[in-house]
Amino acid sequence: DFPFTPPVLTLLSPSAEALKESKATLVCLAEDISVALVHVTWSVNGRSVTDGVWSSPTEKQQDKTFKMSSYLTIESSDWMDNADFRCRCEVSVGSKFTKKSISVSQC
Repeated sequence: DFPFTPPVLTLLSPSAEALKESKATLVCLAEDISVALVHVTWSVNGRSVTDGVWSSPTEKQQDKTFKMSSYLTIESSDWMDNADFRCRCEVSVGSKFTKKSISVSQC
């Protein structure tokens, strides 16, 4: 049985420069993934979203782990006009998963 380990996630909020445009992108970086097959889900304010989501293929690292990125594009006004706006990225590897959330109030 292969020892799956939960990936390490970093969730990056849109930059101030990006928020000047009509759309902005959040980035979820997943590292230390034990296998190439992962499942990424995004949610906004507790609701699962698929529109505006794009994920890169996994890339094998020298230490034999994998990394990948997933992107969620949102309306800039959703981020800027709602102090309670919250996004979550969840990356699953087998039965192990890691969640990372970010909200406007944290930025």
